[in-house]
Amino acid sequence: MSLYRRKGSDIWKSRIVVDKAVHQFTTGTANKNLARSIEAAKRLELDKGKAGTVPTLSTFATRFINSLYGRVSKQTFRFYVCHLKAIIGTPANDGFEPLAGCPLDKIDAALLQDFITWRRKSVGTITVNHNLRTLRRALHLAAEWDVIAKVPKIRLLPEENQRDYVIPEEAVTRFETEEEGLIGKLVPFLVDTGLRRGEVVKLRWEGGVNFEQNYIEVAKGETSTKKMKRRKVPMTKRVGGILKALPRCDERVFTLKGHPITIDWISHAFLRARRRLKLPDGCVLHSTRHTFCTRLGERGANAFQIKDLAGHSSITISQRYVHPSAGHLDAAIALLD
Repeated sequence: MSLYRRKGSDIWKSRIVVDKAVHQFTTGTANKNLARSIEAAKRLELDKGKAGTVPTLSTFATRFINSLYGRVSKQTFRFYVCHLKAIIGTPANDGFEPLAGCPLDKIDAALLQDFITWRRKSVGTITVNHNLRTLRRALHLAAEWDVIAKVPKIRLLPEENQRDYVIPEEAVTRFETEEEGLIGKLVPFLVDTGLRRGEVVKLRWEGGVNFEQNYIEVAKGETSTKKMKRRKVPMTKRVGGILKALPRCDERVFTLKGHPITIDWISHAFLRARRRLKLPDGCVLHSTRHTFCTRLGERGANAFQIKDLAGHSSITISQRYVHPSAGHLDAAIALLD
């Protein structure tokens, strides 16, 4: 990007060079994110006028990424950048040139199938579907901005594994007894609290852990629903023992060598531990949260209780975990009688 500001002015200006021709203009705004989008749109307009056709995917990529900056979470932003680079390529890795160099209005089902065939030679189904989701969002934005008239149908691969594995208590115990590192304590903690990895990373001793009243407070959950951003999760005896055994070398609860852990560390450490314990591939990090919700449902919790404890953004999600026992059904029949 070539944004700049004059001394004493808050308004962003731009200088774009196309075929040795310099195009200077003012964006008319002091907001840098908005200025980025205006500059990207101008660059796209210059490229379109030069070629006489709609832009290629590689050309459109800059405008697409700039439109996301500041509008999605940092994690989501990294997700789209990562999977878009897998398609169009980087200096270190080649992308799929037939798709990267194709005009947006020429992308069709046949080209998408060629990309899927090429991509599946090196990665699994889940990664391919993430690539397709990124491409789909880019094309929908292109249609919204009138760059293309119609979005091609993009179908995800059906073999993607569902994250519905419930970790048996025996496996949870193995994590606790056989894994000497922090992940051995973290997995039982996640199974008993249902916290997301982002919530675990942000958990603090002060305001987050209350030993007197025996609960964990999530001050800011990873959900778009403001109502569910703050919640309290009861502390089991196992969770209490794990927390009391942790060193207090930082304001964050979970640390490694005196430094707070990251969400990427949790994901990689869980994968390594799962492989050492020889658990099935369906056992992923989300399985800890799925196990927490499933156990609540099996023990008689209703959808509203599960929603409050898990911090779901919708009651529809919580309803999937409600499993009435035979006793509950008998009680219901007795009420009807």
